[in-house]
Amino acid sequence: MASGNLASTTETIEKNPVLRRKMNRFGMSVFILSQLVPLVVLIDMRYLFVGTYVSPHASQAIAVIAAVFMLVSLVVAWTVKTRAAHGDNRTPRLKWAVLFGVVALLVTFYQWSLRLSPTTGRFGEVYYTMTGFAVFYAVVGLIGLLSALSRARYVDSASDDHWHVEAVSYLWSGIAVIWIVTYITLFWV
Repeated sequence: MASGNLASTTETIEKNPVLRRKMNRFGMSVFILSQLVPLVVLIDMRYLFVGTYVSPHASQAIAVIAAVFMLVSLVVAWTVKTRAAHGDNRTPRLKWAVLFGVVALLVTFYQWSLRLSPTTGRFGEVYYTMTGFAVFYAVVGLIGLLSALSRARYVDSASDDHWHVEAVSYLWSGIAVIWIVTYITLFWV
């Protein structure tokens, strides 16, 4: 009897796009929240190892430039999600979101190349670990944005349910929040 109820529930979910979208959003929210666990561990590690110390060699100006590009990319990706529901062309905005994300990565790589924070000290270890974590997630998010861009170029927006764009927008929003929290943790708090 329980399996009969499960089968009818499954059929209802498959036939009801609104319910399916709600379930997809819930699943994506749980996934993004689960990705915050390593961030919390890294923040805890930062305060256990170096307290509130910030290296005088660390360039806060370069880091804020990367954080601003991620913030702008977050806003652009969010507008892609909201505009896709109205049937607007997603391709130009997705390209801008990718561009701003790539620039944020390049700024971070530039900061790493300057070696402003020595890797031999505790702050350097924490700095490179936390920014490396943020860069890894940004690369994963850029892959997601590029896949959404590829799909947007080849799939008619009128016949699409836009879930892939919405999911990538949620993912990129979570990644941008991780990036900005990392910046605030390393340089302000």
